[in-house]
Amino acid sequence: MEDLNLAKKLVRALDMAIKFERQAQERYAREATYSYEYDVKSLFKQLVSEELKHERILTQKKNLVLKDIAKMDKKK
Repeated sequence: MEDLNLAKKLVRALDMAIKFERQAQERYAREATYSYEYDVKSLFKQLVSEELKHERILTQKKNLVLKDIAKMDKKK
């Protein structure tokens, strides 16, 4: 990544996306807790798992961008 400002904007966007993934996890976990039907509870638990995967992917991407930012800062 060549543009430091662009990289920093990307980190902010990834932070926001990670925040939304965590909110979805909390919402689905809450719904799973209050669901009495096995199929519904199972679906919400599966959705929590999917959101966790999304969060991991976004966090990995954010860490890569942060490494690029550190490299750009050293070049200054």
